[in-house]
Amino acid sequence: MNVREQYQKKLTSPKEAVKRIVDGDIIDVHGSAQTSVVLLSELYLRKDELNNVTVSSSLSSYDHDLFRLDCNDTFRYLSTFLGGYERKAIKNGRQMDYFCFQLRHSEILKKMRLRPTVLFVMARPMDEDGYMNLSLSPGSMDVFAQDAREVIVHINDRLPHLEGASIHISQVTAVFEQSQKLTPLISPEPVEEDLQVAAHIVERIPDKACLQIGIGGISNAVGYSLVNHKHLGIHTEMFTESMFYLMQKGAVDNSAKQLDKGITVTGFASGSLDMYEFLHHNPKVVTKPLSYTNNPYIVAQQDNFISVNSCISVDLTGQVCSESIGGKQFSGTGGQVDFVRGAQMSKGGMSFIAMRSTNTKKDGTTTSKIVFQHPAGEIITTLRTDVQYIVTEYGVADLLHETAANRAKKLIAIAHPDYRDELTYQAKQAGFLI
Repeated sequence: MNVREQYQKKLTSPKEAVKRIVDGDIIDVHGSAQTSVVLLSELYLRKDELNNVTVSSSLSSYDHDLFRLDCNDTFRYLSTFLGGYERKAIKNGRQMDYFCFQLRHSEILKKMRLRPTVLFVMARPMDEDGYMNLSLSPGSMDVFAQDAREVIVHINDRLPHLEGASIHISQVTAVFEQSQKLTPLISPEPVEEDLQVAAHIVERIPDKACLQIGIGGISNAVGYSLVNHKHLGIHTEMFTESMFYLMQKGAVDNSAKQLDKGITVTGFASGSLDMYEFLHHNPKVVTKPLSYTNNPYIVAQQDNFISVNSCISVDLTGQVCSESIGGKQFSGTGGQVDFVRGAQMSKGGMSFIAMRSTNTKKDGTTTSKIVFQHPAGEIITTLRTDVQYIVTEYGVADLLHETAANRAKKLIAIAHPDYRDELTYQAKQAGFLI
């Protein structure tokens, strides 16, 4: 049977595909812009028929039906990284659990802990050899398909084709075709404080550096401010809007990389529709598994590796909280620690964790993001012994291999001036400073 005959034999409707789900199934769902809304809607309609079904996904771009409260008794929901829709669902009473892990271990985590029996995949239309490209966020679905009982593929012709992973029709048990509009990730425009923070980082980045840059206003400000640099490279977890900009402007050509020379390497991509058009059949950008992109030993092989990530708060010992607020999970560990460690092992590499010095609440009041100590229950993402540079609009604190007293002094120096006296008093009371 040729691949086209296999495809026709497995072609079905979303409703019929979801009938394959049985009690006790564990479903791994493509996350972000590749979440199949129609599959989750059809699954929701079976909530009164099914029992003890687990659904796992990440950073949803859609407020889909499985976030409804009447799913609590049927569908256990697991997240590998919380986004806005997940946080909204939790606030409304949806029960949700989340995995605690470094992102480079995502394949191991799913094989060891999740062990999905069913995959909900979104992919490009099949080519003449029977392969369906996994587009923006492969998520190692081609690997997990080897062990899953059911592999249900939603063919979406709106997905861009990215060089990288594909799934073969022989691995698939059911397939259906339906266009689904892609929800773009809107990148925040940098404000003045973001540009000030970015300036402290950009002046330290040499030409020919290899970049990993996170998301958010500061990260975008860093990326856009590198436009006059030469021969930059990209090896990153996430391909972002500022990276798209740097490639368009010619600042990134990947010519100085030690690995994957001439090619931008990313685990996944999320951004504007214009960015997706740029990535479509672009041979200069390739997706690779997170076990590769986020592996510190791979990262370390790129000279002058620069890692730029953001955080929620830092205490006076240098401990970094990047994933919780008030002791409640806000996002996820992600790949911050992977790149913090890998960058510092790189020849000439540097790791920056950046933030504005204050946080403005909804009522207009502000709090310092450099704190004496994190509140009880706050999650520490990056250990003080891993931290290199902490950056605010007031400067850079180099904490690598520093004493406790010097850490406190350096962090107070880059805190907002309104909070420096209080932080100094607290540090002296605790014996950090004499």
